Amino acid sequence: MDRMQALYARAERDGSVSTASLRHHLLASGLQADDSRLAQTFQQLNRLGDGPLSLEAFSALVGPELLMVSRALHQQLVIPEWQDFLQDIDYLFQRVSANRGGANADYIPILRDADPERWGVAICSVDGQRLALGDVDVHHSIQSVSKPITYAYALSREGPEFTNRHVGVEPSGLPFNDLSLLPDHRPFNPNVNAGAIMMAGLVASGFPELDAREITGQLMELLAELCGHCGPVRFSEITMESERATANTNFAIAYLLQGGIGLPRGMDLHKMLDVYFSCCSIEMTARMLSVAAATLANGGVCPITGRQVLSTEIVKRTMAIMQTSGLYDNAGVFTLEVGLPAKSGVAGSVLVVAPNLLGLATFSPRLDAYGNSVRGIALCKQLGERFHLHIYDNLSGGNSGGKRDPRASRQRKNQDLSDLRWGIVYGDTKALLVRDLILNCIVDISLADGELEASELTVMERIYQELMETPAEPGAFEALAKARSLPDQQPAAPFERLIAELAEQRNLIDDKARRIILETAFRVACADGMIEAQEQEQLHAIAGALGINEEVVQLEINAFERAHQRGET
Repeated sequence: MDRMQALYARAERDGSVSTASLRHHLLASGLQADDSRLAQTFQQLNRLGDGPLSLEAFSALVGPELLMVSRALHQQLVIPEWQDFLQDIDYLFQRVSANRGGANADYIPILRDADPERWGVAICSVDGQRLALGDVDVHHSIQSVSKPITYAYALSREGPEFTNRHVGVEPSGLPFNDLSLLPDHRPFNPNVNAGAIMMAGLVASGFPELDAREITGQLMELLAELCGHCGPVRFSEITMESERATANTNFAIAYLLQGGIGLPRGMDLHKMLDVYFSCCSIEMTARMLSVAAATLANGGVCPITGRQVLSTEIVKRTMAIMQTSGLYDNAGVFTLEVGLPAKSGVAGSVLVVAPNLLGLATFSPRLDAYGNSVRGIALCKQLGERFHLHIYDNLSGGNSGGKRDPRASRQRKNQDLSDLRWGIVYGDTKALLVRDLILNCIVDISLADGELEASELTVMERIYQELMETPAEPGAFEALAKARSLPDQQPAAPFERLIAELAEQRNLIDDKARRIILETAFRVACADGMIEAQEQEQLHAIAGALGINEEVVQLEINAFERAHQRGET
């Protein structure tokens, strides 16, 4: 079978290949019909309508965009198990929606009167896979989310040297509107108000012939490029006027800057502030912001257009500043717990960048004491607890808590099992230890319900053979069960003894082995296709003994229940 025939087979659904099956597989991969990299493919699908596709017709249809289609159908995009990932995010989205803490910003009417129940989450991967949940198409002022973009624009137009003469790169540890400056009278960084006002002045000083609204238009065009023109970038005159009318502190900051280090190129103070207010009054949606974040995650290349919008060097500088000061005086806690560059806005948006993986944007107007969206921050923390996203999660040799890696495919998990089997065959001591723990896990979970029945022994043998692709020795499980249930040799109850043994041995095995053991536990505890309360308790206890986060176990339980509903258990 040549490569095109193999790709054709990948497009099959319900026993045949059709325009509908090809469309289904492309969309199921996370790509969308408005993706410019698949424009010709979706145009042809729309033109052909529903109907079968021969190999020849399929080849002609996908040929112009073959490599993109191939990556999607072969699950070679950055998040290969997209549908599972989408379900996990939906679970967290629903869970966080119950959080009604915080309050709207109230310093201007348009923010005070915004619907506090709005809640949306949008994600775009660096390969252009997109998901959207809730209120992701509500335009709202991006407020301080504009600050790192203005900084990036200044770097691209004026260069680092001139830009850095006017703004520092240090976290302030102070509220965003504090009047404090560095000893040399520069603002601490571009994300506090002083730094953002200075950056607005620096950008404006390069356009002496343009007014504030026209200069803001330049930044709006950059934002449109960053989000791949997936929606209209708007401007709110009402927000702009309200911002100006309540700007006493920002005027004080501007005069402080003018009287200290001075304004760029003798910039007019009022024009500088109008550019700043205007940037805060730009309106976008969470869906749009997620693509903009993904462009940063992708080194400045927009995932859905393939266009290089910002240089990688500028993106690197921008994300570094977002990491240290994007959430103001809560940036340190966020870095510790989530470990990703982020920027918030007081209208309720949070923009997060997972380098080389995805961009995330949330929208929920209720804010915490730091001026950050309560729900947005809560979702980020929940993601950090469950997924391999933190900048330091990639430290090798440690225990990540069994976090899920969105980049991992089923093929990679199968490879981990294959490596374990190979090690067992040749007597690798670590592999043999894992095998013994797997055997003990199978036996002791089964013994937790009392004496073994013949049907249970059959299930145990089947599970072991599925994992190891080789049958256990005849009578091995029966003998092991008898040995591990002798009260004079093993005083603790079998399951309690298993938990103690896993806790004792967990530092001798790696994350891959821990996940395989937990998967074994799932297979045994849920052999009847159901997860009852006692079985959930057992799985959580095993995960705890292995050092796997409780939150990760719940995702696995959810995945099992979805598979059961599809008849796959």
